[in-house]
Amino acid sequence: WAQVMAGGHARGLTMEPPCIDDTVASRFLNDAAVREALHARPVADIGMWTICSDRLNYTHDVPSMLPLHRALLLHGIRALIYSGDHDMCVPHTGSEAWTASLGYPVVDAWRPWLVDDGQVAGYCKSYNPLTGARITYATVKGAGHTVPEYKPKEALLMLARFLAGQPL
Repeated sequence: WAQVMAGGHARGLTMEPPCIDDTVASRFLNDAAVREALHARPVADIGMWTICSDRLNYTHDVPSMLPLHRALLLHGIRALIYSGDHDMCVPHTGSEAWTASLGYPVVDAWRPWLVDDGQVAGYCKSYNPLTGARITYATVKGAGHTVPEYKPKEALLMLARFLAGQPL
């Protein structure tokens, strides 16, 4: 951002967030049928959806979500944490480190997970917080920040397996 703030416009830099192409998301989330299905008010009422907006009055007042995650796991709620391995906004290494920092025993070591045709879709590792719940951390190969946008087949398969209680 320093380059942008120091006159980067002359070099073709803009104030848009880097690494984001929201064309598909914008088209989808501004579609009248989609907005109706999501119970979002029409564009005529509240304007178009944009990736970055100052319309929300958001106050960051929770220093850490770890206590909430631990409480959910203690009640047997399973968790799937995933990242695209090409995510330049939130690198998968940070998500992996955060998941490991919970300190739970590994029950399924780092391994590839496959799509139905045998191709590697990413890598995963599972933890057991000793409550019967399981935390699975997975990467999706070739996906950016919005995994379903980049890799819809892999994202759907990953979610379907998670919801069915099957290993990736």
